[in-house]
Amino acid sequence: MEEQALFDAFQQAHRQMRRSLAQINGTASQELAPSQARLLRVLGHHGGSSQKELAAFMRIRPASLSEVLTKLEQKALIKKEQDPADRRRNRYFLTDSGETLSEKLQEERRNQGGAFFTSLSGTEQEQLLALLTKLGKSDDPTQN
Repeated sequence: MEEQALFDAFQQAHRQMRRSLAQINGTASQELAPSQARLLRVLGHHGGSSQKELAAFMRIRPASLSEVLTKLEQKALIKKEQDPADRRRNRYFLTDSGETLSEKLQEERRNQGGAFFTSLSGTEQEQLLALLTKLGKSDDPTQN
């Protein structure tokens, strides 16, 4: 198989998924940038994490995360609390409205994901998951 054709097909699928995700974020009660929606999702799973921990989960630099945290705080979707064990560190949590929005976004993502992958059989979906997981690990030096 020609590698360029494979890469082009992957890029096309990726563009379609990003358009779908942009629609989900745009239909939320508050307009969110993709990075903001992603951080809400991460905090839904890892509430109480520090900025450094959140950056590691998102695979970005902590400094790059600062603006996203600030914007979500301004929208009252997250809150920060001083870590009682280390007063130099802040821990981040979803607010009630952030939790509600995060759950809504997750449900919309599940629905969109289900619709996106309906053209694949269950076996094909399992194979795709295995292949994408393998590709993701090849890019992560901590997984090798």
